[in-house]
Order: sequence, then C-alpha cells, then structure tokens
Amino acid sequence: MTILEKIAGRIGLMTASLVPLRNSSGLFFFFPFFHVGGAERVHAEIVACFAEERPWVFFAKRSCNDAFRSLFARGGRLFNLWWLLKYSYPVSAGVLAGIINRHGHPVVFGCNSLFFYKMIPFLEPHVRVVDLIHAFGGGAEEFSRPVVGRLDARVIITGATRDDMAAQYERDGIPFEFLERVVLIENQVPIPSAFPPKGEDVCLRAIFVGRGSEEKRVRLVGRIASACRAQGLPVSVTLVGDVSAGLDDADLPSCHLTGEVTDAEALAAIYDQADLLLLTSSREGFPLVVMEAMAHGVVPLCTRVGGIPAHVRHGENGMLVESGSEEQIVNDFVACIGRLCRDTALRQRLAREAYVWAAANFGAERFCRSYRALLLGERGSEAPCPR
Repeated sequence: MTILEKIAGRIGLMTASLVPLRNSSGLFFFFPFFHVGGAERVHAEIVACFAEERPWVFFAKRSCNDAFRSLFARGGRLFNLWWLLKYSYPVSAGVLAGIINRHGHPVVFGCNSLFFYKMIPFLEPHVRVVDLIHAFGGGAEEFSRPVVGRLDARVIITGATRDDMAAQYERDGIPFEFLERVVLIENQVPIPSAFPPKGEDVCLRAIFVGRGSEEKRVRLVGRIASACRAQGLPVSVTLVGDVSAGLDDADLPSCHLTGEVTDAEALAAIYDQADLLLLTSSREGFPLVVMEAMAHGVVPLCTRVGGIPAHVRHGENGMLVESGSEEQIVNDFVACIGRLCRDTALRQRLAREAYVWAAANFGAERFCRSYRALLLGERGSEAPCPR
C-alpha cells in the first residue's frame, strides 16, 4: 500500500464518524458480483445461511445482469455500491472500515474482491476477518498475500487448494503457522429425495453448463460435439449459458444453445433430462455444476483438474480425462462418450453412483453448520439452517 493510499484511507476512517450507520447483525460480506456464475451462486448460499441475522452484503464490481440478485436478497441487506467503492478508493475503504470498526464483535467475510483485501489493513484488531479461495489461478491468491497474517481464517473448498496454498507460503516465505487457519468447507447443492430416473432413449443427451470464460474452454465442447457427429455417435450436445462467443463457427451446427437459464426449476429439469455432463476446464476448484449434475444422476465427464478428482472417481461415478493437448482432450472425451453410448449398464451404474455420492457429500445442513460455526462461533448454533 502506498503512502497516498494510507493517507486517503485514514481520511476515510475519520469520515466514517459522520456516517450514522449501524449493522445489528455485525456481519459484513464482500463479493464482486450478483450476476450468473457458479461462484456467485455459492456466495448467495453462504449469505442465506445467515438469513436470520440479516447481514450486510456489499458488491464491489459492476455485475453483467441482475440474475442472482434475488438469491442474495433472501439472506441479507444488499449494497450495490461498486461505482462508489471503485471511484472513491481508497477513501471508500477507510469509510467502510470505520463503520465496521465501531461495532462490538464484527465479522467480515470476502471472496474474489480486491476491494475487500485493500480494506483489511484499515480494520481494527477486534474485527474477525475471513476469506474464501475457490481455487488458485483466479488472482485472489496473489492479491491476498499482503494480508495473509491478518486473516483469522481462510476457507477453501478442496484439499487441492490447501496444497497450492502451502506451496505459495513456502515460496513467498509466509510462516507455515498461518496454514493452521485454513478451513475446508465443501459446497452444497439441493439433493433430490430420490434418484432421478433416466430415459432409455437411444440418443444420449450431453450438456455443458456454465460461462464462456477462458478457463472453461467451451471451444473444446464444440469440437467434441462435431467429432461425435462426424463419427455418427448417438449423442446430442446442449450448452447452457452465455457461451456462443466461445464456440468456433464450424461447430455451431453440432450444438444446441439455450442461453442463460437462471430459474432453478428450469435448470433442474435440464439436469433431469441429461445423461452426461461435459467439463473441459483448464483449472477449477470444485465446480458447482459437477455437484448439481451428480445430484441429478448425470454422469460427469471432466478434465482431471483442481478438486474434481476428490469427488469424481474414474469408472466409479464418472469419467476423468487427463488435461493434455487440446486435440488429445477432444479425442479422449469422444472415446468416453462412445463407450457410454455402447455400454448402457456402465452408464446406468455411473449415474446411480454419482447420485449416491452427491447425497452423501453435498448436503446443505453440513454446509451452513460449518459456516455459522466459523463466523459466529457458539452463537452460530442458535439459529436453524435454511432448507
């Protein structure tokens, strides 16, 4: 932090005394967006665990749409002040820190927000500070380094991220004692009460669900669809999300595009009708779409990256492809799809085992109980978890 940033932040701290705001919950959340995204859905689910407290939720960047705003609103009071936080920084960081500091036992939680990390140096020692790292490679692991020692706890969603964090701490000379503050809390999704039966159609239905961001490598899904079509495999490929810009024009005839689907029931219906999930990412934490797919008995076909192998077991409840050259990835995905087209018994077994694994590992009660205990301590057990 530069001298000018420190001075401006101090001015913000003094200005905070003129802002007569008080948060009765003492809980403050900082996220970048409320638009469509797997991370955004997770953030909204975390906030929902504290709906009884009605925490304050700040968004530090401009969202592309309002799709998940209502999901956040069910759990807290929203402050979409990205323009103020951005254009008045670092004064804005000081102001918000000053407001937080005046509370008796405040808790600040943030994820994927540069503003959150820039605000931390202005928080007083009595403020409990917790962050969430979905996965390494997104940038947060780098711009959080200056404040690692101030973080009272760090949440990760896969064990692989802890390994990445340990390597970073060793590389940068960060004391290993800070690794003891790392807490694993895996994400959650709604689990159908019974295994969703799949049809006996000759043509399999494969889906991709997500954004067209670079690490998702949606273009490979398009190439897989074209290769399956060229080989005459009985499979249709549907892409759910704003992904058209990520596909090659030559592959569009082989794909069906739905656009974004934000309604939970509509998305659940898509999963219920699907047989296979295709995920060709170059990096991941543990994607929510894999959890959602498995919960609906959809067989996940994924690259072996991030925390995916911790839950997707090749040949047991899904299939994994090594993340090599793009050509090899496409060939391996097509080979897996071909095998599942030919072996109905294998496909049905993988689908059922995917559901069983999801039911045992992805429930909401554990998720909320863990977050409430981490942020609120003993008082976190006083309120029931949302269903």
